[in-house]
Amino acid sequence: MLGDHVPARDGTTRTMEVQVARRGTRLRTTGKALAAVGLAVAALWWLLPRTSGVSWSAVVHLIGGIAPHRLAGLAALWACGLLVHSFVLTGALPGLSRRRALTLSLTGSAVSNVAPMGGALGVALNCSMARTWRFRDRSFAAYLVVTNAWDVLAKLALPLVALVGLLTAGGLPTRGLRAGALGASLVLLALVAAWVTVLRSDRVAAALAHLVAAAVRRALPRAGAERGHRLAAAVLQTRLRIRGVVTRTWPQLTLGMAGYLTSLAALMWACLHAAGAPVPVYAVLAGLAVERLLSLAPVTPGGTGLAEAGTVGTLVALGASPLPVVAGVLLYRAFTFVLEIPVGGLWLGLWLLLRARTGRSAGPRPGSAVRLPA
Repeated sequence: MLGDHVPARDGTTRTMEVQVARRGTRLRTTGKALAAVGLAVAALWWLLPRTSGVSWSAVVHLIGGIAPHRLAGLAALWACGLLVHSFVLTGALPGLSRRRALTLSLTGSAVSNVAPMGGALGVALNCSMARTWRFRDRSFAAYLVVTNAWDVLAKLALPLVALVGLLTAGGLPTRGLRAGALGASLVLLALVAAWVTVLRSDRVAAALAHLVAAAVRRALPRAGAERGHRLAAAVLQTRLRIRGVVTRTWPQLTLGMAGYLTSLAALMWACLHAAGAPVPVYAVLAGLAVERLLSLAPVTPGGTGLAEAGTVGTLVALGASPLPVVAGVLLYRAFTFVLEIPVGGLWLGLWLLLRARTGRSAGPRPGSAVRLPA
């Protein structure tokens, strides 16, 4: 019957539906990012004055009085830290150039810093970049595991270093710091032991892959057996790649991460001194340890609010004056967290522009290699 006739959807209709769906996804993502930034600003605005007893007007006045040449020096120190960290990335992904390592670092941080649990978005962006540079997904997976493992181990090792510095300098660490250092040491030892065991023992790695396959089979009863088998095989192959990378480049990974943490400590010390807080080195290490651990909090992007309040509270408890400490910690977080958003966003925009121009200029020449942007 004529009334029952339903017109078939043509290609134009399907294309419009796809565009509408993509637009809706972008709007939802933008809305979540704005909400996350608003939550971070609200947490910082409310929490920091109440934990330090310092007004925002006094902090703004103090930061505004810092000489421009000192700010330029702090920016240079921040940039040196990023360059040192790139050695960790090139060690985790053989064949990655220094420029591409900085591209992954800055663009991934820019995306991750604007949303809670935004690390997944940053990983997805970096994965697409690695594909354009013709790195295999398994190599990128190994890179991801290695860099995150070294980052977590470094953040757990910092409380131990801070505690040793406090005891050596004759400082009196608080009960919370002692408890945190003890807990971090236990977790650190457990993670190192588990990491070494999985890499060295084929039997343990096979058992881990079997557990992964079993979990997939339970989650997906119909098609879980085949997917679980493929995932277990991928886990074992990725483990072999990780072991190969770690065996060859663990000195570079370790020295690079140690150098990066040293540059962060130097930046925090310089920011505190620029704000008029002559904090000793052992206190800087304690504050850095707290800041690095609280930056993992998934409540706000980069632990904003919690990280600043915890760092300020630690430094004040160790005898520093509240007002310059608040200003110095905010200055440090402005470089290590806030500045990465516009710089990384600009870097991403330039990368996309160069990629588009390279794609147009390369042309579809048969048998010719396409030069991908760095």
